[in-house]
Amino acid sequence: MARVIICEDDDGKLKSIAGFVESQGISRSDIITAGTLAEFATKLDNDIDVCIIDIRIPSYDGAQPDQNGPAILQMLEARNTSLLAISAYPEEFDALRTTFERRGCILANFHDPEMWQSALKTLLVQASARRSFDFLIFVALPKERAPYLAFNGMDARAVTEDGLNRLDIEINGKSGSIIELPSMGLVDAAITAAKCIDRFSPKMVAMSGICAGFPDRTELGALLVSSMAYEYQSGKWTDEGFSQGPYQIPITERMRICVRHMIDDEELLVELEQGWRETRPSKPTPPDLAIFTSGSAVIADARFLGQISEHHRKVSGLDMEIYAIHRAAHLSNSQPDVLCAKVVVDLADKEKNDDIQAYGCYVSAKFVSRAIQHFFDS
Repeated sequence: MARVIICEDDDGKLKSIAGFVESQGISRSDIITAGTLAEFATKLDNDIDVCIIDIRIPSYDGAQPDQNGPAILQMLEARNTSLLAISAYPEEFDALRTTFERRGCILANFHDPEMWQSALKTLLVQASARRSFDFLIFVALPKERAPYLAFNGMDARAVTEDGLNRLDIEINGKSGSIIELPSMGLVDAAITAAKCIDRFSPKMVAMSGICAGFPDRTELGALLVSSMAYEYQSGKWTDEGFSQGPYQIPITERMRICVRHMIDDEELLVELEQGWRETRPSKPTPPDLAIFTSGSAVIADARFLGQISEHHRKVSGLDMEIYAIHRAAHLSNSQPDVLCAKVVVDLADKEKNDDIQAYGCYVSAKFVSRAIQHFFDS
């Protein structure tokens, strides 16, 4: 959904306009108001998609309404913001029309609600189509998305459009969306991530959930944060067998430092488990930066897992999507930072069960939520 700011000092007009905006599916938290020019200036840091201007608005608290509409336009000069001026004084339009229309701002008579509501509805639809987010979180399964709904302060809004199953959220003032992949695997992950990164231009993309681990390199219940990812399926088959040719994509140094700062905290695991009342791993394992390898097939064979582990002596995590998320971000125009964190719930053998899957979904989601906040704070 779009984020809207309404510059209006008349309570009656403000209530009418804000009510219509909310009726179009815009969350109350995405409607920002400013009653003076000075207040508007303090709120320009917000990611504003649509600005609704009152031509006559006071310069500051206690001042009389003045023709400050052009000053608001000037403040928005370098922004890609849709503009609509709704005024109860249409007799002033002729003198201002050139100034406002040159900036692409529509002039509308407040006393003609059919006209301004139609214009505003069109702008909101257009703004929603080009909506940007600060971050995106990808999950492969509904149970990996579920914990986010339980966290306080998320203000989650379910959205289904353009073939995407989204849950729009806010973390510490930053806007984002949790996107459930159509299906597990590298192909769906790569296509969906590339599509969403290009559309929403996030500064950061993340993934949470559950994964497999390599025996003797990690433990059941361990939270692994990807420092590098590669695909174990890329290479060449010959008469002598399979010769791997992996493409390795690391996280940025900025993200590595951010993650390292978090996992060096000895109390991190205790904080991540806070609020969890169900099955836990048999023993606690500190979170760690790890190398992941990804492929589209589920592995339940110790011999095959052993062959994969030989390709990189430090690989610890095995999943079906992380490499695709790394690769999509790396090839995008915006090249956002990447954070993928998953909890080991099996060791890729025949001994599979669901005992700690819910725990893994919860802890990884909580870590990603905190990492997003820490990333933008720093």
